[in-house]
Amino acid sequence: MSDREDSPRKVDPGTEKLRSNSSPESLLGGSTLATNFSSAGAAEGGYGGRVGPFVLIRKLGEGGMGQVWLAMQTAPVERQVALKLIRGGIYDSTVVQRFQSERQAIAIMNHPAIAKVYDAGTTPDGQPYFAMEYVGGMPITRYCDEKKLKVKERLELFIQVCEGVQHAHQKAIIHRDLKPSNILVAEVDKRPQPRIIDFGIAKAVSGAMSADQTIFTQAGALIGTPGYMSPEQSNADVEDIDTRTDVYSLGVVLYVLLTGMLPFDTGGGEKVAVHEVLRRVREEDPPSPSTKVEKEEPTNSTPTAQRRSTEPKQLARLLKGDLDWIALKALEKDRT
Repeated sequence: MSDREDSPRKVDPGTEKLRSNSSPESLLGGSTLATNFSSAGAAEGGYGGRVGPFVLIRKLGEGGMGQVWLAMQTAPVERQVALKLIRGGIYDSTVVQRFQSERQAIAIMNHPAIAKVYDAGTTPDGQPYFAMEYVGGMPITRYCDEKKLKVKERLELFIQVCEGVQHAHQKAIIHRDLKPSNILVAEVDKRPQPRIIDFGIAKAVSGAMSADQTIFTQAGALIGTPGYMSPEQSNADVEDIDTRTDVYSLGVVLYVLLTGMLPFDTGGGEKVAVHEVLRRVREEDPPSPSTKVEKEEPTNSTPTAQRRSTEPKQLARLLKGDLDWIALKALEKDRT
């Protein structure tokens, strides 16, 4: 993974969405119901409705573009999948273009840390859908905390995530919404395996996808999640978003993995307006991870250290040096 210097949802202005408000299972940010799925079935939750060879089980997540469902594929093989569909009645060209682009972006990638596409199609009503690997895991930060993983073990997981993002960049795809709820960890043969999900606002940066598939952004709109957005993402007037924006977001994820706090958290559970979060991202420099831990009140720093199987002073010592430098390097505002 290249550093911030070499490389790196849509949130409308005023949206009060901070950190990981989305469910850990809100796989791809949203999608729809369709085919033989009646409006009556939708009102009752959709259980048992069919979309092609898929039987709907339960809704996993819902967003502006549609819904994601846990479904059972019945043919040609039987398996659980995450089924994404555009919301009925919003088949305008922009939404369909964004949906098709996401489907294509995921299809051209093949990496253990990226959820896989299994199938794709269109309902008799013209509603596109695609089925992908169902990741029944939890956000990477929560997984690490619940398992009380040490700093070294957290870094081993994080490296796998970086390798997945690097693969996407090599395929000319920028994620643009990397955050813990889009990096799920499931255990495979009792070993943790991260999966990057939700490429719903991914952006192509070369000819790997056709030109009419790459533009989702409208002037004046912000792309990303406040708290994890890069400085260039937090400015709606900046259009040259490139791979370095993912590097910044990875830096924030690393910061949280190490300290349990966002770089611009003020502590005390204070709620900060979105516009203030974005201002801090653009104008202020975050403290180093070790400084963040050292300045935290014991009532907070002790549980944080315990979730890393250590104690506060030792945690601060572990973070000093290379880890401080790496995190701050990724969080640099100057992209040159």
